[in-house]
Amino acid sequence: MKPLLLVAAAALCLAGTESRVSRNSIVLVENSINEKLASYSGDPYDVLGNARGTYLEGYGALFTVELDLINTGPINPNPFKQKITTQEVATARERKLKKLAMLRENMRSLMMNACGTLEGLPPNEHVAIEAVLLYNKWEDSVGMPRRLFMSAEKHKLLDARAAHAGQPELAAIIEEQGR
Repeated sequence: MKPLLLVAAAALCLAGTESRVSRNSIVLVENSINEKLASYSGDPYDVLGNARGTYLEGYGALFTVELDLINTGPINPNPFKQKITTQEVATARERKLKKLAMLRENMRSLMMNACGTLEGLPPNEHVAIEAVLLYNKWEDSVGMPRRLFMSAEKHKLLDARAAHAGQPELAAIIEEQGR
């Protein structure tokens, strides 16, 4: 009788830990982030892995992605090209600064879209995205963030979505930290 009681108690405990936000909705947002960042035409991001998401009880849904703002492969030193010119360093920095501004816009749009996908997420909890940014030793990355973190409450994002908010309105409701 005791083993049956223990199994029933364990089942109740596990049932109580079921996440309010389904894994399926987390995966849908992960896929949306992957598609958005991978499909950027012209000067694509160098995405270094798939986006990963999780639900943190009492806080909200957090998604992370690691990327290089530009593909620096052709610039990097190799046996056939051993030195990087000052002009290449300056050009890479210019491109990255432009792409950083675009990444901010992309992250805001992704958050606004995610709030509709994360159905189980309570309105007062957050949707958050963090981009971990890669820099090479030779780059001039002074003043550029290594991590870009954005967070906003779901209800604010839903209101912005309903109002067809543009980037300035989204920037006003989304908390941003660059470190």
